[in-house]
Amino acid sequence: MNKYTSLAALAAFATPALVFAQDAVLPETVASAAPWGLMFAFFGAGMATFLACIGSVLGVSMVGQAGSGLISEKPDLAGKVITLAVLPGSQGLYGMVISLLFIFNFGPVISGEVPLSMAQGLILLATFLPVAVTCFTSAPYQAKVCTAGLHMLAKDGRLAGRVITLAALVETYALLGFLISFFLLNSFRGSILG
Repeated sequence: MNKYTSLAALAAFATPALVFAQDAVLPETVASAAPWGLMFAFFGAGMATFLACIGSVLGVSMVGQAGSGLISEKPDLAGKVITLAVLPGSQGLYGMVISLLFIFNFGPVISGEVPLSMAQGLILLATFLPVAVTCFTSAPYQAKVCTAGLHMLAKDGRLAGRVITLAALVETYALLGFLISFFLLNSFRGSILG
């Protein structure tokens, strides 16, 4: 997991550097007309989905790998194992929903009808951080809880409800990140589109 975390962090921090590096090769008129605010806003929306989905990919794969052994021993528990494997996947959806809210609610900004300053773009980038970071980190930890729960299910298949409850407690923090990004995005919309 550390390898994927490092790659995601590198991509998140290297992308703006690559974007800024392009100014040196652009003609002066094109560089001065670059909509930096919109670029930062799109970068934030992309990172919200990208990081949340990376977390979900890691989480779902961890539970799936651990659950395949249990299913081979006790095929009757397949439905419960699949349910546990799906749980870390919800964080990717949270990131995608926030990105879609930006795309659908900021249409005039995206089309260029309403200009977006660089400061406003950076503020929009900051609104995507809570969902991106919480979902990226919570999905693998939720997967660890689900994986440990598979050991409980191996001993007693009737404990699925308790395992799901324990896993849902971890997801609470991804939901909090989603809600903060949601409310920040909606509150900032009024000041831009007014």
